[in-house]
Amino acid sequence: MTLESDVTATPGDGNVEFELTVRNPGDDPVDVTFRSGLKADFAVLEDDREIWRASDGRMFTQALQSETFESDSERAYSGGWPDPTPGYYTVVATLDIMEADVEARTDFSV
Repeated sequence: MTLESDVTATPGDGNVEFELTVRNPGDDPVDVTFRSGLKADFAVLEDDREIWRASDGRMFTQALQSETFESDSERAYSGGWPDPTPGYYTVVATLDIMEADVEARTDFSV
């Protein structure tokens, strides 16, 4: 399975919007299984220490879900960090699937 990913962080008015883009650059479809209703998670790090995670304190359906990434296709998953404190951070975005780790990270400032 070969999925590629990248994440963007866009500071806005009182929040930061994240978007994880996952692509299948291969010639064959890729089937993935999500562990729950959570498809993508976003963690914010300050000096390599996690200070916020999108999924913290939230509940998700506890049912496996499958999706297929067709050849040369992509999907975007979004999330947001409300009321960030000004500073320099790294966001780590993870596709929450069973098959393999799909992760992307980028630095940003607020």
